[in-house]
Amino acid sequence: MLTAAAIAFAGGYVVGALPVAWVIARRRSGVDLRDRVSTGASATSTLFVAGPAAALAAGLLECAKGAVVALAAQLYSSAGWFIAVAVAGCVVGDAFPVGLRRSGRGLLPLVTALLVALPTAGLITAIAAVPAALLTSMRGRAFDSVIAISVPAGLLLGTRDWRTLAPAAIIVAAILLRQRLRRRRRHSALPGAPAWQSMVIDADLSSPARQPPGRPGGQNPRPWET
Repeated sequence: MLTAAAIAFAGGYVVGALPVAWVIARRRSGVDLRDRVSTGASATSTLFVAGPAAALAAGLLECAKGAVVALAAQLYSSAGWFIAVAVAGCVVGDAFPVGLRRSGRGLLPLVTALLVALPTAGLITAIAAVPAALLTSMRGRAFDSVIAISVPAGLLLGTRDWRTLAPAAIIVAAILLRQRLRRRRRHSALPGAPAWQSMVIDADLSSPARQPPGRPGGQNPRPWET
């Protein structure tokens, strides 16, 4: 069963790493989200560069990634911990896709996957995490605290299986680490910053070292101006 769980995690990662928002934005507007939008390759980023219709399509496909992973895992086993492992792989893939400098945030695939395969766990997580994400724009300690509590609580209460705590910890770590790296992106542009920071996530253009020429007052270009 452990081998099957490892395969489920890997499969979830592959599906989660599909850059659907990046593809849609590139095809609709020709904009590369990796270079133009500091918020990452997400449905929200697609809204600014390609419009509401493209953003809706990207959001639905992000949700579809989570649903596909959850249903595939459920076909193999109805055990809550097994499904949670596959979902954890999907979240990690969405947050840290190989070869894409900017990524999604992992929340849409997470909530959709849980609602599809583990409805009680998904409902508990969504009731806490979705309002927190909207109110905080997925920033700050309040959002971090809600995620750290709602994901393991939702999986534990929804499945009554303590084995779901391990994949819950992976999910929480992936989401919070992605958010922390986003907060540190400004520092990666400063002289003398460790090289790994620039490789993991791009620097923010707001740093003096990366300001584009010709913008008065050091202002950053808006996404719709690029």
